[in-house]
Amino acid sequence: MRRSNSRLSFEAGAVLIHVAIALLGLVAFSAFAVDYGIMWVSRGQVQTAADAGALSGALALSFDSGTDFAGAKEKARAVALANAVFGAPPDVQLADITFPPCPPGAPGVADTCIKVDAFRNQTRLNPLPMFFGRAVGIVDQGVQATATAQIIAGTMTDCLKPWAVIDRWDEFNGSEPDWPTSDPDPDFDSNSTFDRYSTGQGNAPPQENDLYVPPGPSTTGTGFRLPLDEGRQFAVKTDTNTNSTVSAGWFRAIRIPRLDGQTGGNVYRNNITSCGGLPNGYWVPGESADCPTDIGNDNAAYWATQGCYGTEPGNMVGPTSQGIGDLVALDSGASYSPGTGIVGSSFSPATSSPRVVPVGVIDINYFMSQDPNGANGVLKLVNIFGFFIEGMGEVNADGSMELKASGKAVIGRIMTIPSIGAGSTLQAQSSFLRQVILVR
Repeated sequence: MRRSNSRLSFEAGAVLIHVAIALLGLVAFSAFAVDYGIMWVSRGQVQTAADAGALSGALALSFDSGTDFAGAKEKARAVALANAVFGAPPDVQLADITFPPCPPGAPGVADTCIKVDAFRNQTRLNPLPMFFGRAVGIVDQGVQATATAQIIAGTMTDCLKPWAVIDRWDEFNGSEPDWPTSDPDPDFDSNSTFDRYSTGQGNAPPQENDLYVPPGPSTTGTGFRLPLDEGRQFAVKTDTNTNSTVSAGWFRAIRIPRLDGQTGGNVYRNNITSCGGLPNGYWVPGESADCPTDIGNDNAAYWATQGCYGTEPGNMVGPTSQGIGDLVALDSGASYSPGTGIVGSSFSPATSSPRVVPVGVIDINYFMSQDPNGANGVLKLVNIFGFFIEGMGEVNADGSMELKASGKAVIGRIMTIPSIGAGSTLQAQSSFLRQVILVR
């Protein structure tokens, strides 16, 4: 019996050894499953924080101010900190947000990258906890991540307003054109008239050698551009929907195809107060199809993607004023502050305000050389800029603008605006449509 008891004791001791070994394995496995799992979950979360911060900073540079780098840093940091890493904010200091050269081959606008580094580690005194790892002397662990976002030029919008305005030109001053040596042309103001095609008859001024060069892949053209025209006050003169006197802000009403299929008399105002829902682009040399001589309702949607639009005849002052009143009422507290952007908006981000709209500019040489008449005229947009609507108003004799409910011009500010398409080949300075992407 004593021999049997000794044997049982020996076997019990062997079992304890196996249990101890198994417990060590279980602790090691638990450390791997729990502590390592915490690290990998947190790694994804800190990457999300860095990504969100970089995108937010790029959005601020795209749509708030292209030169307010300090403001972009603050917004990038605030968004990064709002993304918790294992229940706590990561450490992101302003010094961790930089504006490095964009990576080689990045598809966006050159020198428009913002980089954010985010940390939750021992160096920044906010490490991740270890639970089972403490059994082997490891008390904490850390993660960090980096993200780089870039601004990319856009190509299309789905909410184009039915105004095609003349772009800026080089005003003839009696000698050689100022373009491209002067930027912008000092002779151009809100009352300048484009007289290259003028007949000089009636009240029209005599013909002058005014010069217009549209933007393209190899030139910024004479038109509006960034950053010079960010926040520039501009007037769409809704009582000049004719070819008689073409002045700055002159416009031609255009037909915007709508997803709901609306046509007829009310579609012009509806295109002011709501989005058509179909993609609208601009014409790019060497890329877009040549515009036809006529565009009907059945093919308007296709030609809108190529930057070609049919025109609408008639006086548009009444419907425009009513539509602008509707838009302003949707965000009545918003205003534009030069150098800051939109302030007081009830929409977040402010660029989503219904008062921020896309407006197309036309190749005036193409339009005037055709001298289109009636609803069958065709023009081509060569750019689209964002426009914060301040309200109806007037352009005074000295070129200044004032808001006035009874005015016959839409007063607003030129700005960048989000795009639904990317990959524009326009020169970066000429492109007001913007997207942001992660490039690293």
